[in-house]
Parts: sequence; structure tokens; C-alpha cells
Amino acid sequence: MITAGQIRAARSLLGAKQSDLAKASGISLATINNIERGIGDPRTSTLQAIETALQDAGVEISENSLAKTITLNILYRPKISDTFSASQKILELLGPNPLNVVEQIIFFVRRDGEGGHSESDGEKVCLLVRSKERNFLFDRVSLGVSNAARAAEIGGIMLAAFALHRASLAYISTVLEDITILDDTDALNRLRAEKWALLHHPEKLFNLFSNWQNLVTSYEGRTGHPLVDLNKLVNEFVTDGSIC
Repeated sequence: MITAGQIRAARSLLGAKQSDLAKASGISLATINNIERGIGDPRTSTLQAIETALQDAGVEISENSLAKTITLNILYRPKISDTFSASQKILELLGPNPLNVVEQIIFFVRRDGEGGHSESDGEKVCLLVRSKERNFLFDRVSLGVSNAARAAEIGGIMLAAFALHRASLAYISTVLEDITILDDTDALNRLRAEKWALLHHPEKLFNLFSNWQNLVTSYEGRTGHPLVDLNKLVNEFVTDGSIC
């Protein structure tokens, strides 16, 4: 079970305050403070909640007879093939998490090395989410608009991004070749080398692989569809002058 010293070390790696860890783990600030000072005898469930919150933030805790190790994985690149699972993970990441505060979201489109050149079989929407200490790269899933369910997934992601992180959105304005064949370090460096621009409106991204206006028109009769709600939201930004 995690120790007081490991908790302090993990927070240091994350650049997190005790209050941040308290919010992320659902444990009171006073309890976190007492544990780190060695006061009291915390419950196993309390320590487990703290350890889980730190692990979710990218901290690996290992121990053997010779060493106790705290490691922070600065790149999270899941091998998620199911788009629903991937979209849920992304939405969770975009929500409030004091241990992984989103600083920038970079959307990009890549060609699928196994596909052709049409959106339905060869071009995928991807994103790199950057926080203070970590990078989250989602490039191995087939996010797109080939059917209503897929359109809802990417629409939901972009709706959350525009609603919660509008000032932090960017995109790469060209379609990239398949980067999934690269190892983690090379893939991240490849994206860092690309030029990106601020993303004020989703059409700039969607028009790289589809047609934004046609998509909006095709789904405008479906109340509650994320693409419809996304279009409504960005139109409100235009109305109030937030988008030039």
C-alpha cells in the first residue's frame, strides 16, 4: 500500500498540491495532510483511493526489497480500438481533473495506413491533449463521421472541447500520413514539429476530411445530436463576437 513518502514524491512529480490530490481522490484535505505527516492510521480504502487517483494521473508506484520507485509517465498513448471506449476516456480527460489540468488540445487528421483516401476508410480524427506534466495522444482510434454513431462520438468530444477549453484549442491544417507506425517518442516529436493554428471553429478541422456544412445539414433534424449542439454552440460564439 502507498506510503506517506510516496504520496509526497508523486505530488512533487505532478506539481500538485494536497488540495488537488484531495479533490481527485475524494479524500478530505485534512486526511491527506494527516497521512503525509504520519498522523493517525488511515484506512486501506483511503490509501487505495489516493493511489488510484495518482495512477490515473500517470504515476507508477513500484517497490521491491531494494527500492521504492515513483515514476511519472509523461506520455499516455492508449491502444484503444473501440471508438466508444476511446471517446469516453477523452471526455473524462477533458472534464475537471486537478491532477491533469488541460493546457492545450491539438486536433489533427491522419491517413490510415491500411485504408484509402476517403474519410470512411482512410482518414481519422485524432488529438493530442497536453497538460502541465503529461501528453495524451489519441491517434490509434477510428474517430470520424462515417455514420451517425461515429459522428456523435467526435461531435461529443468537440462539443466538450469548445464548451470547456475554447481558448486552448488548436489544429494542424494539413492531413498527416499514418503516425501510428511510429514509436511513442517519434510520434510525439513528429506532432511537435508540425505547425498548428488556433481552432476557432470546428469547420476548419472537419473540412480537411469531410464537409462541415453538409454534415450540419444532414443532422440538423436530430435533436440532441452532438454535432447539432456543437453547431449551435459555435453559432452563439459568432453572435456574441467570440469568433472573428
